[in-house]
Amino acid sequence: MVAWGVSGCAGETDGLFRLTIVDHDTSEVVAARVTLTHSSGAFVIPAEALPVFGDCGQIPFHNWAPVAATLQTYWGKNRSVRNPFRGSEDFYSSGTLTAKLRPGRYRIQVQKGLEYREAEDEFVISAGAEHRLRVALRRWSNLPAHGWYSSDDHLHIPRPHPRFDPAIATWMQAEDIHVANLLQMGLARDVHITPQRAFGPRSLYQAGRTLLVGGQENPRTHVLGHSIILGAKSWIDFPQAYLVYERAWREAQRQGAVAGYAHFAMAGAHDGLAVWAPEHLIDFIEVLNLGFPYYKTWYEALDLGMRVAPTAGTDYPCVATLPGRERFYVKVDGALTLENWLDAVRRGRTFVTNGPVLELSAEEAGIGDELVLASPRVVKVRARVRFDPTRDRVERLEIVRGGEVIATHAASGENGDFAIEVSVPVSMSTWLAARASGQKVGERPADSIEPLIEYVLRLNRRADRSLREELGEAATPERPRPSAAHTAPIYLRVEGTPPIAEQPRAREVARSWLELLGDLAARLGDERLAGLAGFPGSGDGVTLEDLRANRTELLQAIQKARAHYQGRVEPP
Repeated sequence: MVAWGVSGCAGETDGLFRLTIVDHDTSEVVAARVTLTHSSGAFVIPAEALPVFGDCGQIPFHNWAPVAATLQTYWGKNRSVRNPFRGSEDFYSSGTLTAKLRPGRYRIQVQKGLEYREAEDEFVISAGAEHRLRVALRRWSNLPAHGWYSSDDHLHIPRPHPRFDPAIATWMQAEDIHVANLLQMGLARDVHITPQRAFGPRSLYQAGRTLLVGGQENPRTHVLGHSIILGAKSWIDFPQAYLVYERAWREAQRQGAVAGYAHFAMAGAHDGLAVWAPEHLIDFIEVLNLGFPYYKTWYEALDLGMRVAPTAGTDYPCVATLPGRERFYVKVDGALTLENWLDAVRRGRTFVTNGPVLELSAEEAGIGDELVLASPRVVKVRARVRFDPTRDRVERLEIVRGGEVIATHAASGENGDFAIEVSVPVSMSTWLAARASGQKVGERPADSIEPLIEYVLRLNRRADRSLREELGEAATPERPRPSAAHTAPIYLRVEGTPPIAEQPRAREVARSWLELLGDLAARLGDERLAGLAGFPGSGDGVTLEDLRANRTELLQAIQKARAHYQGRVEPP
């Protein structure tokens, strides 16, 4: 199949097509993503389609010529977006569109994020005639009505000037994203990728219930992982101590921002998390990304007593995806403002998803809450999953306690809504969460992520074997793409019992993390230091000189963390 734009084929025999997209319940005109296909098999991209663009570092001289950022954004505009899940060329519409189309039969498919059902229709364009089509999108879920707002924490969309804000906001509305975090990317010695005109509150642009916010993926190295800071008031960077992430995270905390790890906190990020977890500087871990869920490192952090929220993001356009494909919902008290949103993330009131919607309660406590028990007793727990069966086939709903599944509902013909209600004996402090898993419906199978796994193993040859087992199996070309969702925990604190950080599972994780730190310290030694800088090196700009300059401070941080975990391994 090919794509063609109408501007290059308009003629006297064309017909006129007028499209209006509305919300079925409110009759409000809404933005959406559209697949328009001619009977010949060609995908049609009208000239009125919204512009889309992104940046993965194609132009490496923004620092020296800032005007290049604006020029690149103009040059990088496109009217179509590749949809890897359907194999189509899609476009975005503000909700109304007028286009000249050549005569023939057309098929139109309209989507708007996860909470609207897809609408589909067919129509015929006749030469010299006008055809009007009104598409009404129906919700199957309305989470904003209950204070839950969708977010993508990982978008590399440049925004060097305010003139781009309205178009980007409409684009995000088309994917039903309420908080779009546009991340400028850093390198060890300069910053030039996805430039943002400002950060935090000064960067805020609001259109209805859609917020655009400038954030950063920085510091980011193959040695200690890719970190994300959301909501900071300024760009945070310490080039002379680029590998000492603690400095950036402390400044983020001082500015009222939230900080976390991208890409599941795996490989080098696993090491970085082990180094700085005792400092309580991490607010979240991106557990749904690159098309797949991966919870192991996050579970370890929770089992060590860290209260870390799960988030999700797409890394668009650096990954073949669509904005908001992986997203997380945040329960906001009151109006949707940046301050309220950051507070809710900090409090762990989140769930991640690529389709299913989750609910979780432990008696009166909800997601992110703490339920205090005066003594050990039974707690009534309820988990529920809802989904659109035309796009997701949820096969399993589970309740997880301290990383272990304690209750399961295997789907057996349920139509988009089922729940678990169990009485859970609680003898000591722990955490509870709900997760759903299954398969996507009507999508092309995923490509193999073997190249990604090999890349991670090269970055850190100690990478966990379960990475290959859990991600590799899910991503084999013959299998459907995974459908996944996971809530943040509800924390159960039983008075008079040891906290989570002092329990047997915490000792197991502490031993494992001590091994990570021992290996990291060895790789920072004289004999292995050059190899640590050798790959990928130019990918993040980390040089042997950077490692030497930062080594003393890193080794001190490692030694401090090892002392902390040693105290966990040896119970009092």
